[in-house]
Amino acid sequence: MTVKSAAVRVASVVFLATAAYAAVPGALARSASTTTEDAAAAATVTALVADDPERALSSLPADFAAVMGYAPIVEQWADGTTVLADPEGDCSTPVPLPAAFESACRVHDLGYDLLRYAHTTGGELGTDARRDLDGLFARHLDTVCRSEPEITSCTPVAGISSAAVQFNSWRQGHRTPVAESPWALAVAAGSVALGFTARKVRR
Repeated sequence: MTVKSAAVRVASVVFLATAAYAAVPGALARSASTTTEDAAAAATVTALVADDPERALSSLPADFAAVMGYAPIVEQWADGTTVLADPEGDCSTPVPLPAAFESACRVHDLGYDLLRYAHTTGGELGTDARRDLDGLFARHLDTVCRSEPEITSCTPVAGISSAAVQFNSWRQGHRTPVAESPWALAVAAGSVALGFTARKVRR
């Protein structure tokens, strides 16, 4: 698969997704929370973003498993990197992504669940937390591509994926993640990929 075809593959879903997406109102950006942030959830996010799974695990809110329904696990990557992740997380997108991205997606899922936990328990975190988690996701995908260069078109697909996630966070005001159809991300991914393809054509 060429770099261009990888982008086109992602972009192709936008035309089918747009009609369905337009029929479902996007999550409206909510005003900044006036509540006090949950200190344990904030500390866990900070440790997660710092790639410190031991500190993240020790900072985890005591009732996280009871509230969210699972206990995070530590995973080790081929390059020796250790991360704390949602054991049941995945890359929830209608566009197939490299299997090597799955662990990065599970870490990102845990991060988003920490945001949901804090919101549910009355200590919603500020907008920087979601921005930092999206940045972590982008860095993790870059790590995967650098450690596994044999993955076809890894870097452009990683760029499209992380940009789509960041676009969706912007749509939701960088507040607590709102459950939506995967087609919402498909529209974001398609829009990013179309821009990527246009740049390639102009060169």
